Amino acid sequence: MKTIDLSSTSVSVAELLDLARNDSLLVKTERGDSFVVSPTDEFATEVELLRRNHTFMTMLDKFKEEKDLIPLDRVEKELR
Repeated sequence: MKTIDLSSTSVSVAELLDLARNDSLLVKTERGDSFVVSPTDEFATEVELLRRNHTFMTMLDKFKEEKDLIPLDRVEKELR
C-alpha cells in the first residue's frame, strides 16, 4: 500500500484514483485524517452496502432465529 501525504504533495482526485487503480492508497490529509482509496468490484460494493443496511441485517437476524425449518430433501421432492 502506497501512502500519499497531502500536506507535502498536491494531487488531484483524478490522479489519486489513477494511482489507486493498481494498488490501494493510504491518503493522509493536512488535518491528520487518513483514508484508504482502493479498487473495488460490484460484488464487494454490494456486500458493504448490505452490511450498512439496518433493515436487511434485521431481516437476517430474524431468519437465524427461525425454528420452523423445512429439510432440504423435502423441499427438493416438493419442487420436482
